[in-house]
Parts: sequence; C-alpha cells; structure tokens
Amino acid sequence: MPKQDWTQIATIFKTKKETYLKEFLNSKEVFLPNKKQKNIFDATHNAFSAKHLDKPSPANWIPIYKRDDLSDYLLENQLMPVRCGQGEFFFYRGEIIFDLREVEYEAVSIESIEKVEHFVPLTLQDFHRNENAYLNRALALGVLNHFLDSKELKVFEKSIERKNYRRLLYGQFGKIKTNFELEFKTTKGSRPINRGFQFEIDLVLENENEIIIFEAKQGAKARENFVLLQLYYPLIYLNNITNNQKKIRTIFIDIETNKSDKYRLTEFYFHELNFDRVEVLRSWVYE
Repeated sequence: MPKQDWTQIATIFKTKKETYLKEFLNSKEVFLPNKKQKNIFDATHNAFSAKHLDKPSPANWIPIYKRDDLSDYLLENQLMPVRCGQGEFFFYRGEIIFDLREVEYEAVSIESIEKVEHFVPLTLQDFHRNENAYLNRALALGVLNHFLDSKELKVFEKSIERKNYRRLLYGQFGKIKTNFELEFKTTKGSRPINRGFQFEIDLVLENENEIIIFEAKQGAKARENFVLLQLYYPLIYLNNITNNQKKIRTIFIDIETNKSDKYRLTEFYFHELNFDRVEVLRSWVYE
C-alpha cells in the first residue's frame, strides 16, 4: 500500500535529520528541497529519489491517485509529494487532491442526447469493462460531444458532405516519456519536472480549435477524490509540444459501474497553467 510507504519515508527523513521536515513546515518555502534546505541525501540533486531512500519499486508508491494513498502525517501537514522524474519527487506545500464530493452535478439522461451515429458499436454493448472501453462508449453514446459542445451538438459528428462540422481526431495518448523538462508552475514559484519523466494520458481528442484531455476512473461507487496531477501532467506536456497553438481543455470522468452506468464529467481550468489556480467550469452526470 502506498500509504505504508509514505509513512516509512517520513520515518527515514526523521532518522536522517529529525528536524528536517519540521524546519520546512516552519519556513515560508513552498518546495523541498530548496536553496535554503538542500537535499539531505544528495545536496546536488533537486529531488528526492527512491534510490536515496533505499525504497525499491517506486512505481508502486510514488504515483498518487487518491487521498488514501498518502500517510496521515503528510495529509495533516499538507506536505504533498509531487512526482518529477524516474522514481523522483519533491515536496510541495499545497493541495494536490480535489474533493469530488463538493461538486454539484447537473443531471442529464443519456436517452435525451444525440448519438454520434445512428448505432452503437456491438463491441461496446457487451464489452470488457475497462476505462478505455468506457471512454469509447461515452463517445459513441454522445456523452462526450454533449458535454463539450452542448449548444451545437456537432463537435464529434463526422460527415464528408457537411463541412460545417468540426472534425474530431485522436491525439497522442497512452504512456508518455519525456526527453525535455516540464515546469510545475504555481503562483508562489515553480519547479522542474526532470527529463525522462513518465506518465500516462487516458485519452486526447482534438478538433480544429481545441485539444481535449480526459482522465478517467471507474468503480462500483462514486469516486470521492482524485489527484489533480493526473490532468496537470498531460496539460503541461501537450502545451509544450504544441507551443500553445490551441486551447487545451482538461476533463475528469468518474465512471460508476454499479447496476446502471453513470458518467460524471467535470471540466477543470488551470489559469495560466498555475497548478494552484484551478477552477471547475462545469460538472454534469449522465445516466
């Protein structure tokens, strides 16, 4: 369990230097390590690593997906680890977890919306229930185009004859490994995401004017929270490789698969790519 790993890591820091984390929490610094408090395991390195901590299998504990992945000590002190390289992280004094229980969803019946085509693919009617299949099903049922462009209902329509529709194409998604630095940016400062950083994008769709990033989770009940980094990493990556040529939208989908499927979609906006200036633009639930 990641929570046990992070409990052990706090102990490792205290063993190395008992006051190290306390000094940071009592300071005005936003990130650790920083210029005043160097990395106590390697003063030349800008992040802590699994190697420094003698913790194997970092892929099992450094990626954080929900609140329960973190130790009580980290949560109580709002001391958030931000993954920034291969088996690497820095501490950020701020919030990375979004509480979905605070969201008020507007209810929409799937039966009331227009499908992309006149049929739903047979391969999505009795299907292996994974996130990719659910995302494709949401597209086929018209859920995604309704949420993204409910005024026009045309974003995902495909027509050779009618050129007034904006055509949709798939963008780059799946596992991504960078060969350049990214910037974790906040209104109080920024930190580099090192080269060789690997992360995953669930789905990217693109039309003539926009790029849309989707992060999806599924489960038997509504998800209570998720880590915003899962949307932020793809956002800063795609913004970098496209050189800010298009508007980029970020959408979280909570797929509840108990009895009848429900799709809860929430669109987030990171003002000027600042992680600590995130706003909810819209939240709808389809069932």
